[in-house]
Amino acid sequence: MRAPFVAFLFLAVDLVACSGGSSRPATSATTVAGRPAGTPEPIKAQIVPTEDDSGGTAAEVFERARLAMSVGQHAQARVLFDRVAKAERAEHPDAPTSLGRAAAYNAALCSESLEESLDARDRFRALSLASPGTPDALDADLRRARLDVEIEDWADLGLASSTLLGTAGAVASSSLARSDRAEALALQALHMIHGAHDLGAAQKSLVQATKLLEQKDKPDEEPPPQNAAAVHFARGDLLRAQGDAIAFLDAKDPKTPIVSADFPVKLETRCQKILDAQDAYVDAINTRELRWAVRAGVRVATMYLDLHRDVTAIPPPKSATDDDKKQLFKGAMMLRYRILLEKGLGTLERTLNLETKAGAKSTWLQHAKQAKASVEKQLQDEKSALAKLPYTEEELKKALDLLAKKPAKA
Repeated sequence: MRAPFVAFLFLAVDLVACSGGSSRPATSATTVAGRPAGTPEPIKAQIVPTEDDSGGTAAEVFERARLAMSVGQHAQARVLFDRVAKAERAEHPDAPTSLGRAAAYNAALCSESLEESLDARDRFRALSLASPGTPDALDADLRRARLDVEIEDWADLGLASSTLLGTAGAVASSSLARSDRAEALALQALHMIHGAHDLGAAQKSLVQATKLLEQKDKPDEEPPPQNAAAVHFARGDLLRAQGDAIAFLDAKDPKTPIVSADFPVKLETRCQKILDAQDAYVDAINTRELRWAVRAGVRVATMYLDLHRDVTAIPPPKSATDDDKKQLFKGAMMLRYRILLEKGLGTLERTLNLETKAGAKSTWLQHAKQAKASVEKQLQDEKSALAKLPYTEEELKKALDLLAKKPAKA
């Protein structure tokens, strides 16, 4: 059963607010890719004292960095982790040490916690390139790919997902856990949609991802929410892209585009794509993954805004032979489809509520703020334009009734 449009993001706020924030993998400073960050190599590196730290052995500085990280002092912790990594590289230039790798990994986690997504992505990418094919690299590439979505670097997302899936020749695809592989396929699909613009390839990747996500070792087993959120969101993006590809105008002659003869069918099909995509985005929200919830809210809003843009770009029919009739047509279209702007604005407002109700911090919230300001201005401009028309609201409604009986044609 479909989630009602006006309620779905209220549900999102409640779900995310009770989740305690994003369920990212644990950021323990004492583990790297789920294993102890031991130091089997002899520790000889010495770090000189500075104004903010007493220096000492790399292991001693690492421990102070770990403590700073554990109490949320991520900026200071990152500085100390970077010193450890630099000292370890200088002491062991031929091969990275486990202590050096742990320091570099935790410095990347600090950047992520500081919401410095680009810096964190670059750090995880460097970790992957430094030790390709290892469990550390797989973990780093998965985090790298998630951050690529956050900063919308679709080109790098293609490289990261190819590495994860083994198509880049760096690792065996069997190295990934089943649910992580499902997420990697979804991330690959996002690259295909936004980077390669190949919806057919994205569809194939998502079919595989969905099958993997639905596999269970136990009857009541649920997939990890981070993995599931990525798959649902990618499915929403694919449906959204398929809907956006439906054009309402026949542009055989770019100078004088006309409404296509099958406009009613196309409009109905596109609206159905919007509803199906909305369902997928709601599924992503229901995983309680905060970042994916924000992205899903932005996506739902922009679907309605894009549809409004396209339908209001429809030119007057040939039957509108004078300026008065053209104005009447324009006013009727604005009145009919203003609800799309209102739906989009409401969704953006509820998405922005996540920032205060659930403590969300995301690059995508900036998208929501910018879109909200734009929609508010557009609504005000349309209201002003309608007020200037020499027609009453009743006359515009009658024009709408005529449009409903006989859709605009050339």
